[in-house]
Amino acid sequence: MKWSTLAAGALGLTGSVLAQTDSTPFVDAETGITFQSYTSTDGPTYRLAIPAEATGDAPYDVIIQVVAPIGLGWAGWAWGGAMVYNPLTVVWHDGEKVQFSSRQATGYYVPGPYADAKYTVLKGTGVNETHFKFTALCTGCAAWSDFDGNPWILNGAGDTNFAYAYSTTPVDEPANPETGFSIHDTVGRWIHDLAGARSDKFKEWVTTNTPA
Repeated sequence: MKWSTLAAGALGLTGSVLAQTDSTPFVDAETGITFQSYTSTDGPTYRLAIPAEATGDAPYDVIIQVVAPIGLGWAGWAWGGAMVYNPLTVVWHDGEKVQFSSRQATGYYVPGPYADAKYTVLKGTGVNETHFKFTALCTGCAAWSDFDGNPWILNGAGDTNFAYAYSTTPVDEPANPETGFSIHDTVGRWIHDLAGARSDKFKEWVTTNTPA
C-alpha cells in the first residue's frame, strides 16, 4: 500500500490558524452527536467530535464516524495527514457487519497493527443497502509518537490536516481485523475544524451511545 501523495512524512499539521477549513457541522440523527464532517469527492465521509476542553496540551479521546458507499472495499483515515508514523483507522464491511482495524505504517507498504489506539464501537454502526457506517470512541487517535519518538497531540483548539484513502477492492480476509488489503484507488487530504468539533456534551454522547 503506497499513499504516494502523502509521502512527505509528518507534515506541520496542527496548531496553526489556517485560512479555511473543509469540514462543516453535522448532526447525526441516529446518535444525536454533532460532528464536524467532511465528505471526499465520490467517496467516504469522515466525522469527528471531541471534548470541550481539548487542546494540544494533553491527549484526549475522540468520537469518530466514517460513512462509506457500500461498493467500497475499504476506507482509511490518517490522523497525522500522512501514511507513516501516525495512527490509521481502516474500516470496511463484512456482509452486514462493519469491521475496523487500528494500523500504523513505518514505510510504504501495508500498515501493521497499531495497539496504541483503542476503539469502543458505539451505536450508529451498521450496514444498509447503500452505505456502511462506523461510529466509535477512540483513545489514542489524537496523540502519538513521531518518527523520533517525540509526543504529538492534535490541537483541539485549532484545525488540522487529515488524510483519507479508499479502494473499491475488498480486503483479503473481511472477518480478520489484521487482514491485508490492496493499494488505494483514491487518496487526499482535507483541513478539519477541530475547535468546531469540541462540545461539552461529549461525555453524554459517549454514555448514551455506548451499547449496554
